[in-house]
Amino acid sequence: MPRSSLRFKLIVLMLIATIAPITASILVTNAYTKQNVRQNALRENTNLLFQGKQNVINYMNSLNETSLTMYKDLSFIGLITSGFSSYQTEAEIFRILQTISRQKDVFQVYMHINDRPTDSLNSFLMIQEFLKRGIQTNTQAQDYVIPMPNDSYEAVMEPTHMSDDYGLTQFPYYAQRTVMTMHRVIYRIPSKEALGILSIDLKLDTLNQLLAQLGNKGEDLYLLDDKGTLLLSTDKEAVPGVALNKPWTQTVLASKEERGSLEADKSIELYEKLTTPYLDWYLVKQIPYEHLYQGARDLTQIHMVILGILLLVVTLLTLLITVRFTRPIKQLLGYINQIQTGRLDVDIQVKTDDEIGILARRFRIMMQTINDLIKQEYKLNLANKTNQLKALQAQIHPHFLYNSLQSIGTLALQHGAPKIYQLLSALAKMMRYSMNTNETEVTLKQELDHVKAYMQLQLQRFENELEVEYDIDEKTLSLVIPKMILQPLAENYFKHAFDPRQPHNLLSFRSFLNAEGTYACLVVEDNGKGLSEEQLSDLREQLNKEPSSFEVTEENRSMNIGLYNVSSRLRLYYNGDAKMQLDALAPHGIRITFWIPLTHPGEEPNDESHYRG
Repeated sequence: MPRSSLRFKLIVLMLIATIAPITASILVTNAYTKQNVRQNALRENTNLLFQGKQNVINYMNSLNETSLTMYKDLSFIGLITSGFSSYQTEAEIFRILQTISRQKDVFQVYMHINDRPTDSLNSFLMIQEFLKRGIQTNTQAQDYVIPMPNDSYEAVMEPTHMSDDYGLTQFPYYAQRTVMTMHRVIYRIPSKEALGILSIDLKLDTLNQLLAQLGNKGEDLYLLDDKGTLLLSTDKEAVPGVALNKPWTQTVLASKEERGSLEADKSIELYEKLTTPYLDWYLVKQIPYEHLYQGARDLTQIHMVILGILLLVVTLLTLLITVRFTRPIKQLLGYINQIQTGRLDVDIQVKTDDEIGILARRFRIMMQTINDLIKQEYKLNLANKTNQLKALQAQIHPHFLYNSLQSIGTLALQHGAPKIYQLLSALAKMMRYSMNTNETEVTLKQELDHVKAYMQLQLQRFENELEVEYDIDEKTLSLVIPKMILQPLAENYFKHAFDPRQPHNLLSFRSFLNAEGTYACLVVEDNGKGLSEEQLSDLREQLNKEPSSFEVTEENRSMNIGLYNVSSRLRLYYNGDAKMQLDALAPHGIRITFWIPLTHPGEEPNDESHYRG
């Protein structure tokens, strides 16, 4: 398909008109969706992270309350007051450690008492209802706990680590597990005298559940302390208990804001700061862009599928529409190519109701008009050539005849016979008019002069047996008409209608304009023999036929051919707008009327009131 063709241009235009807005819509929708998704994700996850922060703080506060249980037990307060020197010390320690260990998520509880009497048990480990006992120095006990402040009543959280037996290795053995430890110095209240250490190893199940509730698939949660040590994480590749090495770690730790968000190349991080008297943690949620914009990508993919389907449908419809649209044009071009080869009568058949169909029908009408004009011109030329041929056949040395008639006329004048000179002049005028083949159109005045010359000869021939009348409107004298349309009618009269036995023979010529001024009327009347209604009807029928169908018979050879020649030339010359009307007169005779258009066709008057005289 050539690129310059209308079909190719329509296909490209319709595809661009379809793909461009859909593609633009997809891009705009994708960008808008991403923006909305990001804003909604930030808002929802900020709220979710804040709620998670509150849950973690509440959970840790409950564990902190558990570590303060000993200060709420009156018996244990008595031991603290006595400095753990009572004989009931071990029993009370067992009871309080058992109470603490039975709390949710407590894996084991360790207590070391400073300055116990020599050889007295001063270290205790309660694990799963089993109490381990031992003797340890204060230095040995400090090896299993992180450094503790000496002037604070608050607990201290040790980051995630593997549990140990605190140096108390008695049977039974328990497998290590990952724990987080809350350490607390035991004071003699209200003084700041340190009596010992309480350490509670916490299982991480509840914290893991709390973190898991804050994330979706593909998202990771991180719980850090203020030194960047990872406490917990849903990231399987992250190792709890060591410093987290992420690009955003130091930025989060250095932030003074309670909450915020960071944007990296591949993800967005939201963080909440968890601050209590005993801990300073950071809860961070990492949302990869791949996960964040998954919905937008899915929507884009759906749009792309829809675009593909639409593109396929539009392509098919475009091909169908363009083919249906351009097929009539191609058909019309094919007809035009045939016309260019000379087939002017090609039958143009484009059966559509749109503008192309209208154009094809108008083109067909135009070609029919051109054909009709060509045929008309051909027929008119043929008729003129026939008349010229007849004139040529009758033309025998015209200059010799003109000179001879002039010599005879001069001789008649010399012998005192002016009447003979007039008749010879009329005959010469007639011969000159009929033999002049260069003119095919003349004015009505010229045609009447020729008729008058002809009638002058006839009047001389029949003398008092013939009367000729002329009633000519001067406004019609300049009317241009085909040559030789009146004289053949006068000649027909003498051949077929004139009766010398009749006392009064009349032939009249009239012309006038119709009331609307659109037609000129030429009337030739006689009171000759006339025709019967049947003969007149047959003659009218013959005159309305095309030349190819005109039947020449012995009956109509002499009369009808002359009338038909005049009628045919009028139809051809005026493109069918001129009319010749035959009417019978009472008691006998024929009226021949020509309706010749002046400017454009009008209604043909057929009322007797249009005739004058």
